Amino acid sequence: MPANEHVPRLVRPARRPIQTLISRVTWATAIVLVAWGLLFFQRDGLRDIDGVVSGLDVLYFTIVTVTTLGYGDIVPVSPEARAMVAFGITPLRILIWVLLLTTAYELVLRRSIEYIEMKRLHKNQSGHFVICGFGVKGNAAAVELMERGVKPEQILVIDKHESALESASSMGLTGIRGDAASQRSLQDAAIENASQAIVVPDRDETCVLICLTIHDMAPNVNIIAAAREDENAKLIRNSGAAVVISPAAGGGRLLAAASTSPFAASIIEELYEHGRGADIFDYEVSEEDIGLVPGDVKSVKGHLILAVQSNGRSIRRKEALDHVLKQGDVIIVFSPDYLRS
Repeated sequence: MPANEHVPRLVRPARRPIQTLISRVTWATAIVLVAWGLLFFQRDGLRDIDGVVSGLDVLYFTIVTVTTLGYGDIVPVSPEARAMVAFGITPLRILIWVLLLTTAYELVLRRSIEYIEMKRLHKNQSGHFVICGFGVKGNAAAVELMERGVKPEQILVIDKHESALESASSMGLTGIRGDAASQRSLQDAAIENASQAIVVPDRDETCVLICLTIHDMAPNVNIIAAAREDENAKLIRNSGAAVVISPAAGGGRLLAAASTSPFAASIIEELYEHGRGADIFDYEVSEEDIGLVPGDVKSVKGHLILAVQSNGRSIRRKEALDHVLKQGDVIIVFSPDYLRS
């Protein structure tokens, strides 16, 4: 589904109010000083009610003019002074108002808008996917999910880096800038209502911490994690991940397989890209399939049965072919491209 069919939203934390205020006051002061300098050189064209225009009077006139107060006690009388007010001060006056409005937005409106958006997001999100970390693996996972029919609005990304969130936004995904190991970020992502959490940070220790936090907050969420080091896979699994993938180890095995069995390896490679060729998928047993053996199930007939998941136990192919299906069983099926039509 093209990304331009969706309206991307990027949720960012507000800057510290004091930082915003100091920055805007500095800019406002600079604008006033520039305006004062312009008018100071035209002070002979200004007229005050007492007949004398000092430097302080010019500063006062600058402030009331830039802020559009205009008390009228000091007025431009020469053509040059009027031209300066019209063409030199007016743009600065506009800048001041833009600065005031953006400051109000930063300090009040944006926080209110994001709060409302976060509340709405938290209320409406259910059964969604949360991707913790949006590097190469997180990006690829999002693309694959959308290829498999998951709508972009059902995918939520948590990442610390704004560039990663901009990438997610360009794909039509919602992003939260924050630490996926923190309860606050996970609460904002409505983790307790999610169906899946894909954990792909840059470090294995971070992955363990994220998995532990998710498992503690939402025990029913299915956690799929990536291990950078194969030796850490067991630790990540013990921290709550139901499935742990080691891309480095898997890639190494695929390279070795390609060197000895290139044709078999090409089939394995196809499994990495949905829709390219062969595929492996889960088939959830329906009520009409209960009591049958996998080979008699109409929806998977003619496909290769690899295994059956039953009551938390994985039944491999040889036993799976004779397994009598029950409610809640899942058949794992290999489907070559020519059989999926």
